[in-house]
Amino acid sequence: MGKIAILLSTYNGEKYLKALLESLFLQTYKDFVIIVRDDGSSDNTLNILKNYLSTGKIYLLEDNNNYGIKKSFEILLKTALKENIDYFMFCDQDDVWKMNKVEISFQKIKYKKTPFLLHTDLEVVDKNLRVIDDSFWHYQSINPMKNKLNNMLMQNTVTGCSMIINRPLAEKIVTIPNESIMHDWWISLVASAFGKIEYVNYSSILYRQHSQNNVGATKFDIHFIFKKLFSNSLNNLFRQAAVFYNTYFYDFSLNQKILLEEFIDLPNKNFLEKRKTLLKYDFFKHGIIRNIGLMIKI
Repeated sequence: MGKIAILLSTYNGEKYLKALLESLFLQTYKDFVIIVRDDGSSDNTLNILKNYLSTGKIYLLEDNNNYGIKKSFEILLKTALKENIDYFMFCDQDDVWKMNKVEISFQKIKYKKTPFLLHTDLEVVDKNLRVIDDSFWHYQSINPMKNKLNNMLMQNTVTGCSMIINRPLAEKIVTIPNESIMHDWWISLVASAFGKIEYVNYSSILYRQHSQNNVGATKFDIHFIFKKLFSNSLNNLFRQAAVFYNTYFYDFSLNQKILLEEFIDLPNKNFLEKRKTLLKYDFFKHGIIRNIGLMIKI
């Protein structure tokens, strides 16, 4: 059997944390440990976690400085890698996992020997767990098949709390830098460049939406499009790609280096050169509407 570490970063999560923890203890697959790091909570989160220590399933890191979610997950992953752990899952403090989530994920990844990431769909629910949409991919108009490096540079398809990675991929993640847009996006970039990403078309988690969500799910509609059209999100993409290029420069193939250089250099190209590059390397987002917006913004 494969030992799994469920990595949980908490921050002022007292409202929904018990429901999340109880859903973890109800998992049909039992060979896991929950490694938790609190990121400086000022509410009752730490006391709730300490009440579960007697289960023997939770290991609570003593460090509770406020670093932010990306650094917190980096610390958790590095801690888990020191142990005899084969697989790693990432957990949000306010969701509810379906009973077979760990088992389904493990069964799909257990024989993979090279860097590998598996993820599932999610069921979008409100703060009271009422269903908003039974598919996060539908809700945000995401195509999980678009998971190659050129796709991932432009748009992430993987939600952190839905994924499981194996040790070969975990060992490749040397850092989760501040310049990364989110920890799951960075890990997905590493997987797309040096391993493989696969998905299961099953909503394995109740993805709770409420006013305190760190990221959350926004319905893909005219309001979402208008907001994104006037954001500086493209600059964040290029900044993330530049750090990714520098971090793994000596590991990339020649073709990967060329692809990354062309992507990073997009802001410096003229109107026609930008569009030629987008077409040549298939640097596109998901769906016609997003790509119309891309053509307007770039």
